Amino acid sequence: MCYKKYSGGAVIILGILLSFLSCKKLDKKNPIEFTIQAHIPYSGEPVSGVKYTIKEYRAKKGGGIGEIEYTDFELEGTTNANGIAEISFFPKKNLDYMYRIYFDYSNIQFESYSGSYSLINAPSYDIMTRKNQKDYEIRALPLMQINYKLENVNCSGVSDSMRIIIRNYDEEYHLDFNNETWSPYNIGCYSETSTVQSKSGRYMYKIQIKRNGNLTEYIDTILIAPGVNDNLFIEY
Repeated sequence: MCYKKYSGGAVIILGILLSFLSCKKLDKKNPIEFTIQAHIPYSGEPVSGVKYTIKEYRAKKGGGIGEIEYTDFELEGTTNANGIAEISFFPKKNLDYMYRIYFDYSNIQFESYSGSYSLINAPSYDIMTRKNQKDYEIRALPLMQINYKLENVNCSGVSDSMRIIIRNYDEEYHLDFNNETWSPYNIGCYSETSTVQSKSGRYMYKIQIKRNGNLTEYIDTILIAPGVNDNLFIEY
């Protein structure tokens, strides 16, 4: 029950009435509402054509634990040219009915990008009720060749040491460097180069350097994106 406690007879009645009016009743007059957004997060480029299908179901009458049966209710659509789908529908049945949303990514289209990609936070299906609805953010990250270099360009000798944490923020967008694990220490005049096929995005790194007895630490970000930059060079 959703109400507040008031003192005084008339005040109590009025308070309860106002509290009930402020609660969203779980009935046919209050829709299930949520949004799907599909995009390339670092550029905002929308992704259209993400298909959703919503089906209504309930516990199967006379069935065993976990058995369900679908009703004839079905709703489907796709993200539009802006990469958005705004869903709102009125449940037709009683409170015991639930809903499954299925996602299909087989016909998605980018506004301008045409290469290979990886989808992040892209569920195949999810479950919702009238009490539990959420928005969905589906991230698409183009795949590309990345030239990687980590080099001690200001080397003072074998007493130098360095360790690093590097993550793709657009893939791991709940990133908290305080909970990440450092790399092993790299000693002396360290240099590493490679070319890898990986996801584009905003690569954040935290680096800790010890040189001539002085400890330095800093954080920076490098955007890696098709047609923008394919060099992930970290020099210290």
